Amino acid sequence: MLRASVCRVLAAAALAVPGWVAGSSPSTAAPSAAADVTIQLSSVTPAVARGADDLVVTGTVRNDSDSALTRPTVSVVLGSMDPTRKAVREWAAATGPAPGRVIGQTRLAGSVAAGASSPFTVRVRDLASLGSAAYGAMPLSIQSGRSGVRTFAGYQQTKQYQPLSISWAVPLTLDPDPNLFGGAGSARETAWSEALSEGSRVSRVIAATQDAPVTWALDPTLTPSLLPDDVDIDDDSAQGKEEGVLRTATEDRIEELAPQHHPWVLPDTDADLAAVAGIRAGEPLMRGFVDRAEGVATRLEGRSDVAWPADGGYTASRETALRRVFRSPALAGQVTSAAALRSAETFNTPSATQRSNTGLPLLAYDDALSALLARTTSSTDGVLGTQQFVADSVALLNELPGTEGRSVFVAAPRSFNPDPETARRFFAAAATIPWLTPTTTDRALATARRAAPTTAAPVTRPSTPVTGGRAVLTDARVVELGQTVRTVRGVAQIRDDGDVFLRTWTRAAEQLASTRWRAAPTAWNTLSGRVTEAAKQTTTAVKVSASTINFLADSGRLQITVTNDLAVPVDDVKLTVEASNPRLRIDSQPAILRIGPKSRATVSVRVTALAAGPVPLRTTLTTPDGTVIGQGADVQVRVTPTGHWVYWGLGGVAGAVLLLGIVRTFRRRPQPTDPVPTGPLPTDGLPTDPLPTDGLPTDAPVNDPADPADPHRETTP
Repeated sequence: MLRASVCRVLAAAALAVPGWVAGSSPSTAAPSAAADVTIQLSSVTPAVARGADDLVVTGTVRNDSDSALTRPTVSVVLGSMDPTRKAVREWAAATGPAPGRVIGQTRLAGSVAAGASSPFTVRVRDLASLGSAAYGAMPLSIQSGRSGVRTFAGYQQTKQYQPLSISWAVPLTLDPDPNLFGGAGSARETAWSEALSEGSRVSRVIAATQDAPVTWALDPTLTPSLLPDDVDIDDDSAQGKEEGVLRTATEDRIEELAPQHHPWVLPDTDADLAAVAGIRAGEPLMRGFVDRAEGVATRLEGRSDVAWPADGGYTASRETALRRVFRSPALAGQVTSAAALRSAETFNTPSATQRSNTGLPLLAYDDALSALLARTTSSTDGVLGTQQFVADSVALLNELPGTEGRSVFVAAPRSFNPDPETARRFFAAAATIPWLTPTTTDRALATARRAAPTTAAPVTRPSTPVTGGRAVLTDARVVELGQTVRTVRGVAQIRDDGDVFLRTWTRAAEQLASTRWRAAPTAWNTLSGRVTEAAKQTTTAVKVSASTINFLADSGRLQITVTNDLAVPVDDVKLTVEASNPRLRIDSQPAILRIGPKSRATVSVRVTALAAGPVPLRTTLTTPDGTVIGQGADVQVRVTPTGHWVYWGLGGVAGAVLLLGIVRTFRRRPQPTDPVPTGPLPTDGLPTDPLPTDGLPTDAPVNDPADPADPHRETTP
């Protein structure tokens, strides 16, 4: 314990003494009055000077004035700062010349014309001898005229510390481009070319890290053939020829290099665990992504049991939610930010290897050092970032220089976009830092499993996201996303081109769960709209036609028409019919439908009428998995059942018709004109009165037996 305290005091002195000497030395440098120039550094080597090593600083001076500069001078000035990480950040952020001791200087030969640039080299002899401590980092200002660039130089005379073990992780994920997914076309081909071709961000990340001791955190979207057969696209779907070639080449390259990078396979699509954890509705979808990652990890000899939430936060409730998602494989560790685990009682940076109160290994990345890795986007930024990495790491070491077993973890952001050559120089320089001992993330997690539980772990507020930007997936969007994926999968079951539709649009819908959209929220909106429209084309194109039906029977069949406005046939469509009130009973449902493209089909439904009146029908179209499609149709039935009263009515009508016939018959019969005689008959048996003339015309002749001229007169012989 006494040894550790002594080491801490000596380490503090190592950083403080050079600054104090520089500030009190008579050979301090003040800013000189000269024309405006801009200094850019090309290299500071070595990153850490040992023994009698000289420090060599190279760069360029650009003349920003309106006149030529005659033999300008470039100086290396040793400044002063406190031995803390905060002081390192402040020195690096400062601009302009700094007061201090000039430890190296050069004068350029000739003049520098207005607007022109000239290279320079400054050599500082035996740099380590300038420090009075055994090791440390010197704050330097490379300056000329009114311009100055702040940087650092590491040095070591002897080893008087317990080194830090360092491990690295770099995400290998896609860009947030909505054109990467969805329907085929030139926009998709162009997007994949920009995402994976030589010079793309993914290609640069692979090139920058292929020889570095880093763990790749891999989005399985980059290895489509390693996913289950029905997940990603194939040659028969939306994938174009160029896209297929690029994706295959990228996958082959990843497979070739995977053994030396011990990959962590992220949940498929690099699902945003930070946004979804704790939202029960999204857990089934997340669980499916985790399950897929396990198969890819097996093929790449990696692991898929480490969660890396994009915001770097840790809470006990989040751990519980992640354990529900990571069932197979079980959750074996979580990446978090060291800032999220920092205790309020101490200003020291937590060790990278931690363990939660429930026993979960935590790998905490150092926020400041990780941000410096992300600065390797250009040569100039890379030089400054590398030397600040040296200074910041020694300041971290000197928080507890005599403590054994401390570790640091450096993780690049998901948007990591390095210049390959600059990043390679960064990793090479980091490998020469004597107080950093390389290790692997697997060993770091194994150490975390043996660590004492941290009292700082159950925090309630996650740290600032390392990727920048807020989560796109809100609670409502997570619920909507799950429904969208189910709808796309459902409608694919009835389409004749269902396999292509499923691979194309289900994959596009799943990608909406990705972390990458944090950097481009509007791109998420674009892709979401396209997926919704693709599903809507099917769900609205297959529908029941509105109609009004008069049903005049006790029982029988109703005919309902279903139309398909798609350009492809649909099959296995189920129509369910329900009566909205008890006047009509549905006795049987229609058969499963198959409808040709731009066609319609008519189905019969057996029903029984129970009472008269209007009956609206509820019609529902579903896919085999129960996904509802189609639109609600206005099918109205006017029910008029026949019943017993009909027979009584028919009998009454028949009786009325019979009575009417009788009445009409009697009304037609003519009445007699004379009365029928009733008196006694003549003795000769003939009536004496004239015969009735019923049925004869009034002017018809009457037969008279007394008239001798009557031809019909009867005579007696």
